[in-house]
Amino acid sequence: MTKRMLYALIFSCFLSGCASNHMTNLTSGQLTLSPEKGKALVNFMRPSSLGGAIQSSIYDGDKYIGTISANARLCYQAEPGEHMFMVVGESADFMQANLAADKTYFVNVSPRMGVWKSRFSLRPMNGQVQQEKIDKWVDATREVEVNEKGEQWAIKNMDSIITLKNKYYPVWNRKAEKDKQTLNIESGI
Repeated sequence: MTKRMLYALIFSCFLSGCASNHMTNLTSGQLTLSPEKGKALVNFMRPSSLGGAIQSSIYDGDKYIGTISANARLCYQAEPGEHMFMVVGESADFMQANLAADKTYFVNVSPRMGVWKSRFSLRPMNGQVQQEKIDKWVDATREVEVNEKGEQWAIKNMDSIITLKNKYYPVWNRKAEKDKQTLNIESGI
């Protein structure tokens, strides 16, 4: 493959946003509007097209939740209690969470520069939730859910995901408590 062909492929991927075939867009009648009874609803949102050609996968511990691309929202019905969420791109990053039943939480999946592709961080919306900002993010994103191809991808790639987790979790864990991303229980609405 020539350099020119490679650049054309990368550019076309950038323009298309490289939408994941691991996920299915939901219709307006399928949208997740509230937590299931006794569950906590966590909205992982990527309201920006920054790093749009790169996707990130999100996990609850070792459980694959889904793959999120630019301008997408992944809604996760979680058990109440403590969780360790992980986002994977070029590297892995983490966010601890304590979730209450029947509450809704919001997390920004934030891209940042990497060496070869984007890295991602999970930025919890804690404290006074700004409903106007959340509404803007919801309007800027389409809700997606994992499909069979995504489940197959997760199984096939579990070894490399565990390798990234084992490499980057000790780095995250050495951070001071105040520097660790944490989704607070009282942030649910």
